[in-house]
Amino acid sequence: MWKKIKKIFQKLKTLLRLKLNEINFISNTEKPVLINLNANDICNSKCTMCNIWKNKQDKEITYDDLKVIFSDRLYSEITGVGITGGEPTLRNDLVDLYKACIDFLPKLKYLSIITNCIKVDEVKQQLQAINKLCKEHNINFSVMVSLDGYGEIHDKIRGREGNFKTAIEVINYVKYDLKIPISFGATISKENVWEIDELLDFAKTNNIYGRFRVAEFIKRLYNEDREEVIRNFTSDESYHLALFFEKLKRAYETNKTYKRTYSSIQNILLGGKRTTGCPYHKKGININAKGELAYCAPKSKTIGNGIEIASSVIYKSNLEEKKRIILNECDDCIHDYHAEITYKEQVEVYKDKFQKKFLKLHNENKVLKLSSFLRTPKLPKNKYSILIVGWYGTETVGDKAILGSIVEAYKQKYGDSLNVIIGSLYPFITHQTIKELQIEATVVNTSNLEFIRYCKTCDEVIMGGGPLMDLNELYVPLLSFTTAKKYNKKRTVYGCGLGPINHDKYKSAIHKILKLSNEIKLRDKKSQVYASKHFNLPNTEMIGDPAKSYLKRFPKSTPLKQEKVLSLYLRDWEYLYARGDMSETEFVSVKKEFEDALAYLIKKKAEEFKVDKIVFNHMHNFVLGGDDRDFSRRFIKTYFEKDLRVSYDKKLSTVDSIAKSMQQSELNICMRFHSVLFADTLNTNFLALDYTMGGKIEAYLKDNNVENRGMSIKELIQLNNDL
Repeated sequence: MWKKIKKIFQKLKTLLRLKLNEINFISNTEKPVLINLNANDICNSKCTMCNIWKNKQDKEITYDDLKVIFSDRLYSEITGVGITGGEPTLRNDLVDLYKACIDFLPKLKYLSIITNCIKVDEVKQQLQAINKLCKEHNINFSVMVSLDGYGEIHDKIRGREGNFKTAIEVINYVKYDLKIPISFGATISKENVWEIDELLDFAKTNNIYGRFRVAEFIKRLYNEDREEVIRNFTSDESYHLALFFEKLKRAYETNKTYKRTYSSIQNILLGGKRTTGCPYHKKGININAKGELAYCAPKSKTIGNGIEIASSVIYKSNLEEKKRIILNECDDCIHDYHAEITYKEQVEVYKDKFQKKFLKLHNENKVLKLSSFLRTPKLPKNKYSILIVGWYGTETVGDKAILGSIVEAYKQKYGDSLNVIIGSLYPFITHQTIKELQIEATVVNTSNLEFIRYCKTCDEVIMGGGPLMDLNELYVPLLSFTTAKKYNKKRTVYGCGLGPINHDKYKSAIHKILKLSNEIKLRDKKSQVYASKHFNLPNTEMIGDPAKSYLKRFPKSTPLKQEKVLSLYLRDWEYLYARGDMSETEFVSVKKEFEDALAYLIKKKAEEFKVDKIVFNHMHNFVLGGDDRDFSRRFIKTYFEKDLRVSYDKKLSTVDSIAKSMQQSELNICMRFHSVLFADTLNTNFLALDYTMGGKIEAYLKDNNVENRGMSIKELIQLNNDL
């Protein structure tokens, strides 16, 4: 009991501290602790999102200037200085600026630099000298290299041929020779939005750490006229970047502060506001190459010259400008300044933790008790409201077709009196889905208790397609069906498959879901047999996969083909789908054999059909469940790097785009379950690779009498070994 009270007290104390920290911050007298210092206002690159390179050399701040500026008491608490430009290494006396920081900032702990690495030898010399100075004074020194794309993409954006090569040379020099912290900074604009994943691949492969930002209008970069490339994304591009930043959070970045920044960037890209704070509200100040001060680099006007007037006077006498920035600019600023968690963010963290205590498997009793206290949402009167749950928010193209089919089926029954609500693990993904499918629906978040409110009120809760398998997210259908039953609402399993099921806790949850159902409509006979044998549920209905009926809207006739194309719909093969007693170590070996055999099969079929192009297409674009584009890039680099026929679709995949690509292909080689279903339903020539090893793909082929179109992993490897 006392432990719980203590935890509550600690949380309240944290919230109070954060709230007090935000009160009256405009008029506070707190001193900054970090400086963004611009060494110069010229640059030797020609970046597409910046105009500094158009400037001519002007006044450049000196050691003596900094002595004057830093003598002011405003800087007595400074612990860190980041020196940028322009391009700071163009200054022959750059080390003097670092010396001034060390000499005149008594509490200094760290210094940093951002460089473009164009003049590679000069950059190395400068970094070596600065690092030596910092070591002599026990000051931490770190380097960030500008890197906006892989290979030629970076060179194009920076306007300098060979810059990618020199940037990597400097990164390796700092990492292995100087042995100090090194990272890259990648700026995303209109010109590299579809190429940024390749840079991330390169960074992961070569164990290079970097941070990603979205190009912003920044006063010190004079880029107000660069609206063609800055924050001018289409809705698809913004959505693609939201997916990318989610990938960074889940599969690359480990620092919680930077993850919060990425979440804020996502929110702005999707039409929301900045969710994180900014160190320049209270803790930072910008000093340009002329000695002029600004409250922040992106949005602040210069507020005075620290060489001519005491900085503390300038800082305190221009608070109206700081107020203007905070009131008018901060909510929409996408610049990647990182700050301590805010009061609002911390409240959301506590809310999320509280809700996750309930959103677990076999937690039905707690949710039922809580449901009585949850506010009931207002739904349209005289309408039949359905809540569709499942794995939405992580949907593949196949899941999109399932959703479209379910909504169509219910519309045929209820017409205009139908009201659709969709439960989603990641609502921004499902918002994109309903936009593509042109469905009118309310999207609710199944990662918090919001969806339980709708389970109380909707006329019917539907587990809409996909597999009931070993997933922690089984809590979604389990808790929604449990709640719906309490409030006498209909519960329907619609077009689901069963398996793989290997663990008792998931098997138990699936059994409960099926027992709670009023109707059970399964997608294949194998699932029916499993339900009867393991759950004693003989009265299930086999309706096939709902996606199949949605594809009837596409004509069976094949469009005219201008080129001969071999189309691939592959995915990364995961240990989850390995059958039998195969260990993870054995799986890695078998997977390598499989991929070798797959590459050979593709080459063989390309020659057999005499194709002009080999195109990798993708049924899934999200990191959860595996972004198939990630697999394609790796696979192409490993097996097809020099084959000019080979390409991959970098853009977003839709039901329409996949259907069109299949119909224009000589042969479709399919791995993803729904790629098999699509290829068969659209009456195309296809070969199915059963990565489920006798699971759902084999079941589909049998149910639809196309077993001759399938090949198992074992058969493919054996075929390759026999050649």
